[in-house]
Amino acid sequence: MRKMVQKLEESPPWLRMLRIVLGSICVILSLFIIIYIGPAVFAIIVITSVILLAIGIERVAIGIVHQLSKSLRFVNIGIGLLIIGFSIFLMQFPIFTFGLLIFLGAIALLFSGVSRIVDGIRSNASRRSRVLGIGVGAISIALAVIIMVNPVSVGVPLLAIIISIAFLIIGIEMIISGITGRPRHRIIS
Repeated sequence: MRKMVQKLEESPPWLRMLRIVLGSICVILSLFIIIYIGPAVFAIIVITSVILLAIGIERVAIGIVHQLSKSLRFVNIGIGLLIIGFSIFLMQFPIFTFGLLIFLGAIALLFSGVSRIVDGIRSNASRRSRVLGIGVGAISIALAVIIMVNPVSVGVPLLAIIISIAFLIIGIEMIISGITGRPRHRIIS
């Protein structure tokens, strides 16, 4: 009985193969960005767009195929479609997108830094934890200001590395999920 339940939880072969292929694309393109940061910004945005397109297609496929609750299926499909739409927008307006990504990333980092400092000051945690939170917040604010002042020389390489590492991790996870045939939440447990 347990094997039958386990078999029902596994993904169909075509979805497993899709995850392996799309995950491999994410890994290869992420490594390309990490290794060749120097190329034109346009190439980085196009590669990022293709990676996001692959991730969006995978989310939609998960929402259609897996036996999830209706709301979870709609969430997966909706998020997948949003990611696909965002990737198409990135491809259509690369220069605008580049500037916007750098600016939004720096603002998010600034807010995160302020939040960490406030949390460190007001927290009831140990002194060490509070000092760490305040220190990380200060570093975040400093990096955000540096990125806003020098978006091309500092912001582009930093953003490219961070995004590429995130996509690399997502790609590896997709490959593992495709190889094992298990849903993501079953890989970790």
